[in-house]
Amino acid sequence: MSFPETPPAAAGAECPSAPAHAPAGGARDSRRAWLAAAGATLAASVVYGLAYSYGQFFGPMAQAFHAGDGAASVVFSITTLLGFGLSAVTGPVADRAGPRLMLLVGAVCLGLGLHLTAISDALWQAYLAYGLGIGLGVGCVYVPVVTATGRWFDRYRTVATGSVVTGVGIGTVVSSPLSAWMVSHFGWRHAYEYYAVGGAALLLLAAALVGRPPQAPDAPIAAQRPPARGFRTLYVASLLVCMANYVPFAHLALSAQRLGIGALAAAALISAIGISSIAGRLVITALADRFGSLALFKACHAGIGLGLLVWTTARGYGGLLAFAVIHGTMYGGYSALLPVVLADQFGLARLGRLLGLLFTALGAGSALGPALVGYLVQSTGGYGTALTALTVLGLLGAGIVMSYRERSTP
Repeated sequence: MSFPETPPAAAGAECPSAPAHAPAGGARDSRRAWLAAAGATLAASVVYGLAYSYGQFFGPMAQAFHAGDGAASVVFSITTLLGFGLSAVTGPVADRAGPRLMLLVGAVCLGLGLHLTAISDALWQAYLAYGLGIGLGVGCVYVPVVTATGRWFDRYRTVATGSVVTGVGIGTVVSSPLSAWMVSHFGWRHAYEYYAVGGAALLLLAAALVGRPPQAPDAPIAAQRPPARGFRTLYVASLLVCMANYVPFAHLALSAQRLGIGALAAAALISAIGISSIAGRLVITALADRFGSLALFKACHAGIGLGLLVWTTARGYGGLLAFAVIHGTMYGGYSALLPVVLADQFGLARLGRLLGLLFTALGAGSALGPALVGYLVQSTGGYGTALTALTVLGLLGAGIVMSYRERSTP
């Protein structure tokens, strides 16, 4: 993978918030910008809410297709890999064409994918329909809308971007009980038909709200930093940290049950991560103006690594709950600050491309981490060795990001 060089900023470039660079639709930090942020938050809530609601459809779909748990879970794996991996393509496209085109494509893919899933007669059809449809929908929407939000704002960029990322958590919290109710009342096929229409309609509304953001030259700092080396540092750190980030979603409840904790109480630990991640996104981004986005970004990396020590040494529910709260808060802060740090350090011109590239690290980490822990648990018969190895990876990622140095603006 090659890491792009940022072109030198033009001499005497105007401030990014200068009206000369604002389109007729509105200027940075304006009311129009906040409407765009609202549309981006709506889009993120829709695509991730639908993607993460798959657990409510998992059992009925497996039963309908006479498939085992492993075979049916492949559908969600396809969605995850596509959602992250496609960002390396949709990010650069959004840089050139704007987010509206990507949102329109995402609406079509999501609506068509859910409709075809609802009428599928075999598991392989569901693989293609849901995996490709929702995966393409997520990949076409998330990075483009986060990038657009960063470009709509200057002074309030951190808060606005944090609200968009928070939409992921909001969508997840809302969609899970809603999906359970719809499946129980209408069946999984009809529920997906309703989601196909409603989800596509909401994405079309989001496309109208987001619009095309103002164009502005990179800040002077982007012209002075050697971006390939700096970006590589963030890429490797994110790969290692994200190997740890997604493991609790797959293994925390099971590890709790092995300590004798009941299934419902163990499942509540995952809910604690979700709620804490929303709080982390909101609180940490609100503190960024005071303490600096890069400093808090590093702190979140360190918090993720140190939080794993709590999980490794936990011997009861209290310790596991403490880990869930710490991990959710730090994970939420990391997710919200990632696009802000990229914009601050490398400028806005290639934000979509850089964020899309970095999402390939998130995708690889989310696939490798849970698989590695599962292999070690199976090989050793317990979670001790697996969690120790995971903690080492998390702390190593934190150490790498700590080595990243911000250059001062001349």
